[in-house]
Amino acid sequence: MYMSGDEIRSIYLSFFEEKGHLLLPSSSLLPDDPTLMFTSAGMVQFKPYFLGQAQPPAKRITTVQKCLRTGDLENVGHTSRHHTFFEMLGNFSIGDYFKKEAILWAWELVTQRFKLPPERLWVTIYQDDDESFDIWHNLVGLPENRIVRMGKEDNFWGPPGPTGPCGPCSEIYYDMGEEWPCDDPSKGPAAEGERFREFWNLVFTQYYQDENGNLSDLPRKNIDTGLGLERMAAIMQGKPTNFETDLFQPIIEAIGQLTGKKYEENLVAFRVIADHIRALTFAITDGAVPSNEGRGYVIRRIARRSVRYGLQLGKGEPFLYNIVPVVVEHYKNWYPELIGGQDLSMKLIKQEEEAFLRTLSSSQRYLDEVVQQIKKQGIKEVPAEEVFRLYDTYGLPLDTIDDVLQENNLSTDKEKLNQIIEQYKEQSRASWKGGEAVLTDTIFTRLVGNIKTEFTGYDQLEGSSTIIATVKDNSRTELHEGDEGAIIVEHTPFYAESGGQEADHGIITTETGTFFVDDVQKVLGGNVIVHYGKVISGVIKEGQEASLQVDAERRKAMQRAHTATHLLHAALRHVLGDHVRQGGSKVGPDWFRFDFSHFESMSPAQIQEVERLVNEQVLENKEVNIFFTSLDEAKKMGAMALFGEKYGETVRVVQVPDWSMELCGGTHAKRTGDIGLFHIISESASSQGIRRIEAITGKKALEHMWNLEKLVKDVAEELDTSKDMVVQKLQKLNQDLKEKDKEIKHLVERVHTAEGKELFTKAEEINGVKFINAVFPPRDPGSLIIAVDAMRSFNKPFVAALGTLNDEKPVLVLAASPDVAEKVNLREVVNIAASYIGGKGGGRPTLVQAGGTDASRLSVAVQQAIYECKRRLGLA
Repeated sequence: MYMSGDEIRSIYLSFFEEKGHLLLPSSSLLPDDPTLMFTSAGMVQFKPYFLGQAQPPAKRITTVQKCLRTGDLENVGHTSRHHTFFEMLGNFSIGDYFKKEAILWAWELVTQRFKLPPERLWVTIYQDDDESFDIWHNLVGLPENRIVRMGKEDNFWGPPGPTGPCGPCSEIYYDMGEEWPCDDPSKGPAAEGERFREFWNLVFTQYYQDENGNLSDLPRKNIDTGLGLERMAAIMQGKPTNFETDLFQPIIEAIGQLTGKKYEENLVAFRVIADHIRALTFAITDGAVPSNEGRGYVIRRIARRSVRYGLQLGKGEPFLYNIVPVVVEHYKNWYPELIGGQDLSMKLIKQEEEAFLRTLSSSQRYLDEVVQQIKKQGIKEVPAEEVFRLYDTYGLPLDTIDDVLQENNLSTDKEKLNQIIEQYKEQSRASWKGGEAVLTDTIFTRLVGNIKTEFTGYDQLEGSSTIIATVKDNSRTELHEGDEGAIIVEHTPFYAESGGQEADHGIITTETGTFFVDDVQKVLGGNVIVHYGKVISGVIKEGQEASLQVDAERRKAMQRAHTATHLLHAALRHVLGDHVRQGGSKVGPDWFRFDFSHFESMSPAQIQEVERLVNEQVLENKEVNIFFTSLDEAKKMGAMALFGEKYGETVRVVQVPDWSMELCGGTHAKRTGDIGLFHIISESASSQGIRRIEAITGKKALEHMWNLEKLVKDVAEELDTSKDMVVQKLQKLNQDLKEKDKEIKHLVERVHTAEGKELFTKAEEINGVKFINAVFPPRDPGSLIIAVDAMRSFNKPFVAALGTLNDEKPVLVLAASPDVAEKVNLREVVNIAASYIGGKGGGRPTLVQAGGTDASRLSVAVQQAIYECKRRLGLA
């Protein structure tokens, strides 16, 4: 029985609504969970409910969830069922029903609503799950030989990240028939081949897996099922692969129309592009932006892979972005957010296409040469050094190189390649103070053993502590006046550089010496805080009691700037959209640099609006709330986490009421009013898809305004006008200059016109044809054209060869009247003459121009041009 993708969704969801399930919308592809890059399963949004950390809106829930997985990216297009983006139909029980109901309802839906023949259905169960076996055999009535026990690798699901809910599962398979390859049909799903197709996974979530892989019972047992829409559509529509279903056909047809190619003749390329354009459209709509790190880099990889397969279809210019409207049209009824995301998706995808095509145009040729050379040598492995050169010198992404090598049945030594890349990174890293070797974790472990420094600087800027170690030249030793070194203490108010915020500066004093701190870093997994600096008097020894004092003014200035980054982040999302995500920052005293995901430069109006919104928050003088809570609780409250950062179970939340809430370990202002003033000084591109704002706060912002005020005042005095009239006065001066420029240009044209007429009058004449040649001092080549136009005003036959220097390079202009040009090919003549100055030229029949490199032979070239024209006219 044929069913469309829309029908399958509707039947599934309505069935479980009849069974008392609450229908909820799909969550974003970009989860709040910092342990996950993308939403990879239907249960992701319900993780807090499964863990008992939050109260679900209902105990029974059903959804159709957008999912994105890229672990098998290289397989997409080469197999019938691998996808990056896919839809997962799911029904969930949070502490309500369990295995019995989940299995019986799945069987009812599959056999009675989808009407699949029971005799063609097989199931697998976890090898130790006797309870599931009994339900399938005794209650459903499935024969024992069609219930296959399998190991943990196949039938134990989860967790969806390094930690989380998990448990045994039971999968339902459909027998595609004898025409499909299979080594032993009696084994069912355990057999090798394509005959048995898995389409629904019933997960019995009983356990929680921690960071160490240990399992513990969940507070309540849960059900998490996932039916792959694409796979089910292929079964219900009798298609050999998911790509022939109605879910993909409009996209496949669009690719054919745009490329002029046939799907049947280009299966892999069509399938890759069709899959990837869905992933890109949905991900960008949900806020992903291509970049060089994190999830942004995954999106960039998907886009680049699509471009490469587009080239295989003969498309050397951007075209993928034109498929986006087809995706939106096909899916908008189920995912209306795509309508609002269409323009952004098209713009970002086109930008990625343009950028990567530029890279490939300059690098692909070299990659192809390397591949051909290796093949000629009859070997199968490209040297790791050669691959690194392609990556480092020619700018080709490693995954692109991997794809090309795989397509040509070649490989490289990945381990050696990684070593080369790591060596390169190591060489690029900045060294420690004074050019000494970096004090690594290994060195500190040897120097100080297993110790821990307590940070006390959130609440105080000074304190006392015992010096645990003094270090110089990688050795523990006393520090004397003038020595650069490091000090470790038990407790410190000094903030170590982290989260983009610069380290504190200050003074450490003992009864025998004073040490100026100009850098503070964390080592040994953040357990030890190291104070770098220089002894400015006396001697510093281990075991001494020390007084530690942070530079309070510097700290306050950094707090103003850091809190301003949070206000800015929220303002950018208000003005530009929810796709904006922080990509990194550098926070100093009353100054910061903030990188964020966005696809184009901000307009002056947008910058002004962002600045207005931030200063509005400053003026409201809101209290900045800082508190500790669990990671899950923070996520429930809507706190933003920096993607890629690792968070423990307890996190620090910085909140500006009704405006911003972020996970952050930095130091902050007590109130937004402490920031004083906020001003954006620049907005620019940091990298593809990443913009950068530099801004100032507090005293620096005030000083900046004073300087601007003084500048306007000085300009006004120079212009002999008031500050209010500066712009008008400059506009008038500019207009006056334009008028003067016109007058000067007119006078110059008159001079060159006079030169041309004078040359024509005095020129040699043979059989009624004037022959003019001249070499002028360095000038604009356009002046030679003006002179030629003056010669044409005589309406007599002529040939003119004129030369000059432009930026120290020779320029030759050759012109003739129309009657002469009919007899002499000026293009041929100018190239003969240009050979004397190391160049070539071209142009119209009556006017040609050439450039060269050898200025010393310009006169010879001019003479040669006149001679060649005379010769061709029979007058030489």
